[in-house]
Amino acid sequence: MKTVSLLTAALSLWAFTAAADPAPGDAVRGAAVFKAQCAACHFAKETDKSPPIGPQLLGVVGRKAGSWDHFAYTPAMKKAGHVWDAKLLDRYLENPYSVVPGAAMGLLVPSPSHRADLIAYLSSNPAELKQPERAQ
Repeated sequence: MKTVSLLTAALSLWAFTAAADPAPGDAVRGAAVFKAQCAACHFAKETDKSPPIGPQLLGVVGRKAGSWDHFAYTPAMKKAGHVWDAKLLDRYLENPYSVVPGAAMGLLVPSPSHRADLIAYLSSNPAELKQPERAQ
């Protein structure tokens, strides 16, 4: 009976933490993860150049999905209606297609610590560098 109680408690704790916000990450480690996994397709710095393949990620936290003016998003991303926050980015980086079916993201980030670090890095950009929302 004691084993069943311990197992029930452990499963309850797991379910609670699975639904909680992602663990805080480290922006410095996130910069290294970004360089290794994301920089081939995205920029996360102020520049007048278009990113090579994907949209600019500078200021993505707090921005409406599919709204950076200088990128041709998929129709699914344009219609998603999401505003990127840490919890949604964590889910998206783990499996983009479960968050936005029809997304064109070509990379999954299965490591929870890498996702947390990336989100910390993307969240660290100063507010004055964020792209304005696209006019509706």
